[in-house]
Amino acid sequence: MPGASLEALTGRLGVGAIAFLGLFLIVDGFQVGAFEMIELYGKSATWGIVGVVPTAVVIYIVGVFCVGLAEMILAPFPRLRRPAVEDLMVVSQSAATLAQQSYAEQVRNHELLKGAAVSFVILALGSLVDSSNLFGFEPLAWIGVIGSVALSVLSLVFSQRAVAQAHSLANAVRACESRPRNGAA
Repeated sequence: MPGASLEALTGRLGVGAIAFLGLFLIVDGFQVGAFEMIELYGKSATWGIVGVVPTAVVIYIVGVFCVGLAEMILAPFPRLRRPAVEDLMVVSQSAATLAQQSYAEQVRNHELLKGAAVSFVILALGSLVDSSNLFGFEPLAWIGVIGSVALSVLSLVFSQRAVAQAHSLANAVRACESRPRNGAA
């Protein structure tokens, strides 16, 4: 089984980083001073050596959880479901490598954008919970909440668009495969 592509790894890291920030804001909202503690440890040489790799792994896992959670939550909505297995089979059996690459990119974008929608909701919750710690800057937190919700909605819109493009591509491959070839009787 081949390993994950660089795009898949970095995408999940990005989704996880957004959710991780939201989770830290939630913790800081309930426990004032969490950021100061992290900043204190972050300045130490030990943290740079010992803490960075595990933190990156945790961020990646949070990203994978966000993608999986989005898949479970959004499964009842037909326009946000993964492409049909039949579409995958048609494209994968095609000789058109460009179509295969385009299809894989659309499916990857679909999954990542759904995961991003979940991570932006977590960031909105974190901004809301942490707003009480931003004495005098509460409007900034509300901008974070509204912006995160807007980005979550836009992520779902573009996710739906990506899955529709993947389906259209599979239909185009079907149409090309069913046409008689030149020289065929």
